Amino acid sequence: MASDEFDIIRRHFNRPELAFAVPSVSLAIGDDCALLQPSPGCELAVSTDMLVEGVHFLPDCDPFQLGQRTLLVNLSDLAAMGARPLCFTLALSLPGSDAAWLTRFTAGLARVAGEHHCPLVGGDLTASAPPLAGRSGPLCLCVQVHGEVPAGTALRRSGARVGDAICVTGTLGDAAAGLRILRDGAWPTLPTPLRESLQQAFHAPQSRVAAGMALRGLASAAMDLSDGLASDLGHILQASGVGARVDVDALPLSEALCAAVAPQERLALALGGGDDYELCFTVAPQHLSVVQERLAALGTRVCQIGQITPGSTLQWWREGRELALKLRGYNHFHREGESA
Repeated sequence: MASDEFDIIRRHFNRPELAFAVPSVSLAIGDDCALLQPSPGCELAVSTDMLVEGVHFLPDCDPFQLGQRTLLVNLSDLAAMGARPLCFTLALSLPGSDAAWLTRFTAGLARVAGEHHCPLVGGDLTASAPPLAGRSGPLCLCVQVHGEVPAGTALRRSGARVGDAICVTGTLGDAAAGLRILRDGAWPTLPTPLRESLQQAFHAPQSRVAAGMALRGLASAAMDLSDGLASDLGHILQASGVGARVDVDALPLSEALCAAVAPQERLALALGGGDDYELCFTVAPQHLSVVQERLAALGTRVCQIGQITPGSTLQWWREGRELALKLRGYNHFHREGESA
């Protein structure tokens, strides 16, 4: 077992496969601050996200998978802005200092960091609160990602215009279904490969960083889908002052989700389940074919699911008729029994 926080940092976090050198970082772990050196003519894109045991991940999850997920869901914010990752910081509140757990956790972090050329450059480490009612505080992970984007080209939520196509990458609902399997043991008769693909969608969402960068100069608005399409598309509409009409039959659904889930529940997971970390974006019709070509070249599936409309209403349609759906994405402060 590591002896103190500095020993834990030295053994597990200040390792060459995780805290590696890149040109954009002139000073990394070891001083009170990291020093960054973004490319000339670029703006910094910075985002912070927190993952709490029992809220964002299960207490008994594999630490390698947790390490991957911790960085991937934060890089998704950079993808939504069209930013290239530079580096990240990590603050942890640990219930203990299990060396085997830390080794696997940092290995998961390192895999994603290396794939994205995004090293760890600092952070903080503390023990969880003293035991209350026989239990210490939960494991808490807080990541701040730093990226860069050419000045004036960042994707925003506020640029959608009437007539724009609404598109999403990947498939929707898989991660929410995967969580149901992990948490509740749902759909026990589903074939093992399909069960595993749904669980993997939760543990390691597909990175859309390259897709976000490819959308610069083409997409009029964008956002990553963390709380569900119903909620997150609503943020784009509010920021842009427009409405939308979505064809629910155009939603991209995986073979695994269709095999596991009944149609009505399938729709609820795809629209409100959350944890997809795909990109939802709008694009003018004249740019749609170029967008499709660019994302196809990256191996990224993209589907048009609707259109931006006048007004401020988000409408769900199927076979020429509007559906009366009551949908709500994930909200940390919603209590059971409260109205939407």
